[in-house]
Order: sequence, then structure tokens, then C-alpha cells
Amino acid sequence: MFPEIKTILYHGTVSVIDKVDVSTGRSRKDFGKGFYMAVNKEQAIGMMHKKHREALRRNKSSDSIDLTEHLYEIELDSEVLKTLDIKLFSLADLEWLDFVLMCRKNGGMPHNYDIVIGATADDDTALSLRLYEDGVYGVNGSLEAKQILLKNLEVENLGIQYYIGKQSVADKVIKGIREISWR
Repeated sequence: MFPEIKTILYHGTVSVIDKVDVSTGRSRKDFGKGFYMAVNKEQAIGMMHKKHREALRRNKSSDSIDLTEHLYEIELDSEVLKTLDIKLFSLADLEWLDFVLMCRKNGGMPHNYDIVIGATADDDTALSLRLYEDGVYGVNGSLEAKQILLKNLEVENLGIQYYIGKQSVADKVIKGIREISWR
């Protein structure tokens, strides 16, 4: 899926970020609660627009909230990366799916990896995940049900994301963060 670990990544949001704070991430996400970055700019821009739409829906009645879209370029320290415990999913396969299902089910950070890299099962896949959990694809947890879920997720079209769930890791590995133009 990707040949090497990247050191330039992107994050799209409606928040101003001076310093990454992993505690602001939402629970029950692909790799756990934390900070997510995209390998390509277009994927980050898509997530930024999605977060903007969600924020507008949640804050309809408040005129005082600034919901400006922001795209950030994040540089990781290649030397620090060499010292970290990184879980790399080179394919969106059954191992990746089991990990995502475990993280989404348990919430928080249900593993001890410093960084997790792999395909994005973003919120647009929520329907397929709900159908799987509800047993529509077969017995929940069975190989057959998981294979149907993987097929429905269209894993060949998923983007790549990097995840950091520990503040100490973010503080060490993030070498720089700067806002860039997305237009």
C-alpha cells in the first residue's frame, strides 16, 4: 500500500492548532482516541470539509463560534520515528479489521503502540460497521462476516492515516506544524 514511513503529513480541522493535544481526539475511532494525520493533502482536505459540516450542524444556534477550516502540514522527526513502537498495517486485511473493530468497540486507547499506520475506515464506513455489528453479514466475529465487511468497505479505495495516542509521543515526534493553504 505504501513503501515507507512518511515524515510530512496533513491534518484538516476547524480548530486552530499551535500544538497537538491528543486528548482532544474522539473515542472509538479506527486506532483509538488520539491525533490522526493523512498521508495526502486531498484526504486531509476532505476530512476538514466533513468536520466543518459536522461543526455547522452542531452549532447552528451559536454565531460566536469560529468555524474556519484549517489545513496543517505536520513534520515528523525521522530520527525519533526510528525509536518508536510503530504498528504498520500495509494492507486493509483481516488483521487490520480486527484491530479497528477492537479500537472502536473498546474506545480510548486499547493498545500500547506509539504510532499506528494503516487504512482509514472513516465515519463514512459507519453503516457497514453497524450492519456487521448487528449480524447482517452473518455471525458477528465470523470469518465470513468479516470478509463481507471488508468487501463492503472497498478497502482498495481507503486512504492512509497515521495515529498518535500518547501525548509524550506527540511531543517528541512532531518536529513542526504549520498551517498551509488548502484552496
